[in-house]
Amino acid sequence: MTAEFLAYLVGGAGTLVEWRAYLLRCGQQFRKWSALGAVLWAVQYALLGAGTAAATMAATAFRTLLSARRPGDNFRHMAPAVFLLLFGALTAASWQGAVSLLPLFAVANTTLALFYLENRPMRMALLLSSAAWIANDVIWQAWPALLAETGAAALNLRTLSRLSAVHGASRA
Repeated sequence: MTAEFLAYLVGGAGTLVEWRAYLLRCGQQFRKWSALGAVLWAVQYALLGAGTAAATMAATAFRTLLSARRPGDNFRHMAPAVFLLLFGALTAASWQGAVSLLPLFAVANTTLALFYLENRPMRMALLLSSAAWIANDVIWQAWPALLAETGAAALNLRTLSRLSAVHGASRA
């Protein structure tokens, strides 16, 4: 088994895990499964020799897990600030022109959504991140990533509609 084949196998598993996350109605469970997906993608990128992408996905996994914690206000504001600075530094280090702003927006928006929003509002904000990733994937012709992100956005919309139905029914 070649390293490239293993990388795509691990990345495919990461996609399936991420899609599972978007199907879950519980925001905390979403975070756990999404973090696991990011770990798998970090391994995929490491196997492919893509160091910046591997580091970004590892940081994303850690960020997503930390966002599930609800300690005091200092942590709640300090942790996202640290991650925003980290993602800004990674963007600056790997700058490829204006297109680099799409992933930066996506990870910054997701960071703020994960730390400051819960479930339905969080998922709606994540749709904006998906749109940025989809645009990035089209520009780079990253078809597997486009498939993964489009699937995640569709599953997120499905779960949002189910949450809205439950939310609407509980008001009646």
